[in-house]
Amino acid sequence: MTERLRQYLGVESKEALLKSLGVDLRYVFPEYVGPSLRVYPDGSYEDIWGVRRRSVRSSSGSYEHTVYSPLSDAESVDEIEDWSPPSAEWYDYSSLRVKCESCAEYAIVLVGDRTNRTCVLHEAMYLRGVKRALIDPLINPELTHRLYEKITDFYLDLNKRCFEEAGDMIDIFMMGEDMGTQNGLLVSPKVFREFIKPYLTKHVQLAKSYGIKVMLHSCGAVRRLIPDFIEMGIDILNPIQVRAVGMNPAELKEEFGDRLSFHGSVDIQRTLPRGSCEEVREEVRGRIRTLGEGGGFILCTTHNIQMDTPVENILAMYDEAKRFRI
Repeated sequence: MTERLRQYLGVESKEALLKSLGVDLRYVFPEYVGPSLRVYPDGSYEDIWGVRRRSVRSSSGSYEHTVYSPLSDAESVDEIEDWSPPSAEWYDYSSLRVKCESCAEYAIVLVGDRTNRTCVLHEAMYLRGVKRALIDPLINPELTHRLYEKITDFYLDLNKRCFEEAGDMIDIFMMGEDMGTQNGLLVSPKVFREFIKPYLTKHVQLAKSYGIKVMLHSCGAVRRLIPDFIEMGIDILNPIQVRAVGMNPAELKEEFGDRLSFHGSVDIQRTLPRGSCEEVREEVRGRIRTLGEGGGFILCTTHNIQMDTPVENILAMYDEAKRFRI
């Protein structure tokens, strides 16, 4: 989608595209300089966690599918103990400051890519497989806690090094921990509070100690957990999936808007791919009126824009965001 927009607008780089669209945020992350990551004859490749993925193409683009989870067969805490997570030493932190300096006039967000973003459950899904990761807290809580501890230790080390290097330039620290589906939660509030919340809170506290705001990405119907997010110290919630159950923007603003900012809310499930340009503009105006009242809103989409979306609708969204004021 980025490439389609770049070609449509006739700009040479992603940075030029972001500038032409008026995007306010810039994502940064240190460069990986660790051990070479294996590539297999079938085209699959390993990430820093030993998870293997393969690019699967469709008529509208390509997606990275997990094909091997290295801890899928682990049954005991001892097996988790014997497993070696990645090392924060594998990154060049001096590169982070250079990146921040290159975009200092924007809001700078520290966040890894989709496969290496501060979390616990999300990484456990890659390492264990989705089914086992969701069952683990219920049938093997000790294993779950030990795995989450090792994941958390890695990200705490990595993030602290990032903050030490460029914390004075980083505006927002972003975590990515999906806990919602279209119709409800992926995990119960009880599981979240016992197994996920304590570990994510450590990252929030670390970022806050450097004076950095914290954004949490969690798709879907997560309304029941929003009071917990606020209690943890989350400043910004993304992506406000408005077609999910309970995620009505006006209700969220009324109930939580005095304690939480919102990032997202422009629908990619129907409005952007299937609506008219005017419907897109109308939705943008509505979101700004509702979520932007009194501040506390960063307009964006409810997730990554997919390839079935007309370019004209995307440009209408950005144009209306520039034009409309309340």
